Amino acid sequence: MLILPTTGRYLHIPYRALLPQGVRNLLVAGRAIGGDPIAHAATRNMACCAVTGQAAGIAAALSVLTGRRFHELEAGLVQAELDRQGVRYQ
Repeated sequence: MLILPTTGRYLHIPYRALLPQGVRNLLVAGRAIGGDPIAHAATRNMACCAVTGQAAGIAAALSVLTGRRFHELEAGLVQAELDRQGVRYQ
């Protein structure tokens, strides 16, 4: 789960929001992530778009390194790399 800071509040964006339903081997980021209309309205800002893009890039790299498909990756692996890169997400 990605947790993005916004004006003292936090948004929780699950890794699964980057995985489109019914399509394998595809990640989406930025304004294209999944969610209901209220979630989408809250996550279409530049900070959320940037962090979901970085998380998607990390997931792509981890997929290649581990030989696992995107939907088989654990969110914790992506979070660990975000931590290593110094990204503030929680």
